[in-house]
Amino acid sequence: MEADLNKKKQAPTRAHRSRKAPPGTVLALKPSQALQIKPNMTIAEAAQLMAAKREDCVLVTDDDDRIAGIFTAKDLAFRVVGAGQKARDITVAEIMTKNPLCARTDTSATDALDLMVRKGFRHLPVMDENQDISGVLDITKCFYDAMEKLERAYSSSRKLYDALEGVQTELGSSQPQQIIQYVEALRSKMSGPTLETVLDGLPPVTVSVRTSVKDAAAMMKEHHTTALLVQDQGSITGIFTSKDIVLRVIAPGLDPSTCSVVRVMTPHPDFAPADMSIQAALRKMHG
Repeated sequence: MEADLNKKKQAPTRAHRSRKAPPGTVLALKPSQALQIKPNMTIAEAAQLMAAKREDCVLVTDDDDRIAGIFTAKDLAFRVVGAGQKARDITVAEIMTKNPLCARTDTSATDALDLMVRKGFRHLPVMDENQDISGVLDITKCFYDAMEKLERAYSSSRKLYDALEGVQTELGSSQPQQIIQYVEALRSKMSGPTLETVLDGLPPVTVSVRTSVKDAAAMMKEHHTTALLVQDQGSITGIFTSKDIVLRVIAPGLDPSTCSVVRVMTPHPDFAPADMSIQAALRKMHG
């Protein structure tokens, strides 16, 4: 797998080309089209572009259109706002992750996803055989798409199971064991692990409605998280994320030092019980 992952690219990138994806490859995971920027762009300008495109990740290319780095909402929160830097005074080149690991379109999808989990990457740039930028993998989207496929497979199998059950009732024959096992296996995968199994047992990080965005970002950095719960008089009243910093603070030009989270948080967030399946939680988030 590591042989497929390149830290430096040798050829200029060209426009994304669509083609048939071989099964089981990274291309079959349908990488999202990459938003590309130049390293001399200021953080404020990059945030405005990310907000306009509703993206939380951009690829950075040099003058020869070779990939030079990757810049995310997390970078902006941790390395800019959380570090007390001014978004309009520094460039993307100073903050981006240089020469990021990349997957090839023909890399095994399993290997690429395994790498993202092991390295803690949410985003992974994808290059084709000519070292041209093909897109970006988002591990959350990949998992959600996989769950949708499982749901479709289960729905089709359930219909077959029900049809065979009708035949059994009419003819008195027994259900084929292979069909029963297949449907039950799909049902088991569908239920999947719950949210409780992936929680680390630590309480969520909270801030007050009066906390400044700058201090909130510093807390994100300190606790290695991109989301904070916002409290008012002991009750949860909102949620504030690194994406909010990009879209609602830096892009419109607000000052993180004087802007309080209550102005830019998402109020009255949805909650999920600890025993909810990860699949159901993802559906709720994407719904």
